[in-house]
Amino acid sequence: MKKIGLLLCCLLMVTGCSIVNINNQSIEGIIKTIFSTKTSLANNTFSGYKYYLPKGVKALEVNDLNAVLLDNYNYYYLYIDTVAYYHKTKEVYEVQTDSYYSQSLNYNDKTGYIEINKVGDKYFIETMFNYSKIEAYVKEKDIENALINIGVILTSVTYNDKVLETLVGENVLNYKEEHMNIFKPKREESEFLQIYKEYGTYSDKLGELPDPDQIQIEEEIK
Repeated sequence: MKKIGLLLCCLLMVTGCSIVNINNQSIEGIIKTIFSTKTSLANNTFSGYKYYLPKGVKALEVNDLNAVLLDNYNYYYLYIDTVAYYHKTKEVYEVQTDSYYSQSLNYNDKTGYIEINKVGDKYFIETMFNYSKIEAYVKEKDIENALINIGVILTSVTYNDKVLETLVGENVLNYKEEHMNIFKPKREESEFLQIYKEYGTYSDKLGELPDPDQIQIEEEIK
């Protein structure tokens, strides 16, 4: 796998900025660094949950539990599973030896998985963590940067238990038949394919991305 130099800048510490250098680390090293980081940052708040979109990522469409996101080059589909979170649903992910990349996640008492499969001339990334999931189709050269954006968003998801008690409590409407099963990767067959086709002609730019060798991620350390 390709390796790129990256700098993660953890901001808002009492004494200033702490730099974590993951220069020339593997995908495994990048994942460990990002997903092991604790953050309380949030710039998008909804009923029952909130999360942080890093600089350079824009929301094109936002619904109750999902959003279509775009960085300068790639689209992402975010889904928040408040039902699974409320019921504390658990499933074991089985690593796929025939995938381009496949790994379970277990950091800070939160679990999930990352699976990457080649689909046509691009790579389909499925990442589930803390009862939220992001899917993306990217070129091979964009995999590392996409994983950084995905990791920052998913590790920032925070739930409001009191609000969710009202929305998806035992005495409220049953959403089980309609909600997406985020615990099982879809690999090549995903609703995101249709979303990608719908937004594939979107040509607006968010501005130039920073130098890939010095990407800064704003992460607040608890």
